[in-house]
Amino acid sequence: MPRWLTLLNALRASVYLLGVTFTLYTIYYAYSLFFIRIRYSNLFVGMGIALFYLHTALERYRGRGDDPDGRVRALLDRFDPLLALALAGLALWSTAYVELEFQRLFYDAPVVGYTTNDLLIGVALIALAVDATRRAFGNAIAGVTIAAIVYAHSLVGPNLPGVLRHTGMTWEQIARDGAIGLTGVYHDTLMGIGATWVAIFIMFAGIAKAYGLMDFVLDAGRELGSSLHTGVVQVAVIASMIMGSITGSAAANTATTGSFTIPMLKDQGVRDDFAAAIEAVASAGGQMLPPVMGVAAFLMADIIGVPYVDVIRAGLIPAALFYLSVGIGVHLAVLKFGWTTERTEAFDPRVLLEGAHFAIPLAVLLYTLVILRYSPLSAGMYTIFTLVAVVALRNAYVEDPTVDTAVATARRTVTGLYRGGVEMAPLVGVLAAMGIIIELLTQTGLAQRVSTLIVGLGSGSLLVVLLLAMVASVLFGLGMPTPAAYILVVILVAPGVIQMGVAEITTHMFVFYFAMLSAITPPVAISVAVGSRIAGTSFLRSCLQALRIGAPGFVIPFAFVTNGSLIYWSFPETLVAFPLVLAGTVGLIVATVGYDGTRTLGAVRRVLYTALAVGAMFGTVVHPAIQAVTAIAIVAALVVSNANTVSRLRTPTRN
Repeated sequence: MPRWLTLLNALRASVYLLGVTFTLYTIYYAYSLFFIRIRYSNLFVGMGIALFYLHTALERYRGRGDDPDGRVRALLDRFDPLLALALAGLALWSTAYVELEFQRLFYDAPVVGYTTNDLLIGVALIALAVDATRRAFGNAIAGVTIAAIVYAHSLVGPNLPGVLRHTGMTWEQIARDGAIGLTGVYHDTLMGIGATWVAIFIMFAGIAKAYGLMDFVLDAGRELGSSLHTGVVQVAVIASMIMGSITGSAAANTATTGSFTIPMLKDQGVRDDFAAAIEAVASAGGQMLPPVMGVAAFLMADIIGVPYVDVIRAGLIPAALFYLSVGIGVHLAVLKFGWTTERTEAFDPRVLLEGAHFAIPLAVLLYTLVILRYSPLSAGMYTIFTLVAVVALRNAYVEDPTVDTAVATARRTVTGLYRGGVEMAPLVGVLAAMGIIIELLTQTGLAQRVSTLIVGLGSGSLLVVLLLAMVASVLFGLGMPTPAAYILVVILVAPGVIQMGVAEITTHMFVFYFAMLSAITPPVAISVAVGSRIAGTSFLRSCLQALRIGAPGFVIPFAFVTNGSLIYWSFPETLVAFPLVLAGTVGLIVATVGYDGTRTLGAVRRVLYTALAVGAMFGTVVHPAIQAVTAIAIVAALVVSNANTVSRLRTPTRN
């Protein structure tokens, strides 16, 4: 047998081939729509979970090969790769069974009943979803899935008190509603949207990274940082904003961009805890940035039943408020603590030419989504086609149209297809697990009862209901990926807020924001945890700084509930409300950072800025004049305080 034909190489080839196939399968479905969506989703689930397990086994085997003694140190490391391989086979076999029996399961079984084999396959699919979620996202969401299954069972439900009590479900009913009845694991919104709209953009991100998009963003950020007195601190914000919008995972985005930006921040002199906090806040907020807005926004459009472009429009101004406040916050923090750079150079626009070709696919994405109003699946497909074509033409022009150039471009394209599939694979399990949770909570009636309870606790007060919704959103989001937290909160909490008269999109944006901000909220603060590990600093100190920098994010959702024109655009209300609320967010960040650009603020001035910020953001509840006057007061105070500093600014020159 040839020496290269080893188990590790065979596994590596299998992962690579399945990753490429997984992405091509998704793109081909976007092009042809050859199956109904639920049938397509079944094969998507099988390939996605199998790819995740095979990739897990590959990483385990690689780690074992690095063992200097050639032995496995722990029992888990010895058997886990074999278990992962077996589970990959089970995923493919289970979904192949559903595919072969699809006509009967879809048309006949709901009427005539399910066989024992059907139910066992349902149990297998549920178990795969739970285990894949545990491996990819930790014990939190997997534990919630198990708790939902236990809660739904007839041995538990009838014995619970009050609002939790229900009649209970047998294991056959759980297997049916959790998977084999083509619900739960195959939930029409969660898996249906996840396997199409979400997948196409995550796979686009993988292809774009293979073509160098990430490198371009970081290079442009470094160049921008060299021209700013505050240095590279804005690189973390810009890079994480862009990448976080596509990936939809605060923790993954922090790990990816943070591995570059946090060391750069520390080299500039930024304190460790601030470096971790800046990256964590920027990564968490990337999920609200249009036009992609991570994963949850796709789910939002389908749940509400509105065109995706309406969600983009609703999220645009809140995203601008958040990122402007974060940018100003880190700018003030750098000035306050003296983490500036003395050597600045004029910005070299030539660096933008290196990535100018990426603007064409972005333009296609915006045109197809906003102007033509294509579905995100179609828009993503055309964006991928455009990206591949543009990069091929660009490489042929820049590097000469030779066979070697074509081969290198093709190799990077295939690598991008592989990366897109591998990056999507972990999400398949969590989408399946969330479908199980939502289906079981709906079947037991808990979702409806919790909404009624929240309205009752609010005693008719919208503020109290919103505060309860905020707390629930943050608590449910602790340790969970944002899409999972958003879905759980929408099912349990959003109906109660809507009953209080808040518009539907506004309600969904409200809970989405707090589900997203749970990534920087103690005690879990998963995004901060990742950032603090990279920075090698205290988790609690990093959490404190993240809350300071991200403070406006916890207030902005209340502001767009109060100022509805920030979500539902209207003229001239939106043009008036946006700058006034922006002034309020700036005032709040000045108060939390404790610096106004020229001096450190004492307690009295910080309280004053906080009071003015509240007036600028919520004064319209009393009278619009209060909002205008307080916003003007904030701007005037900052202008007067910084007037002398602005007059002394030097224009950077390139040496």
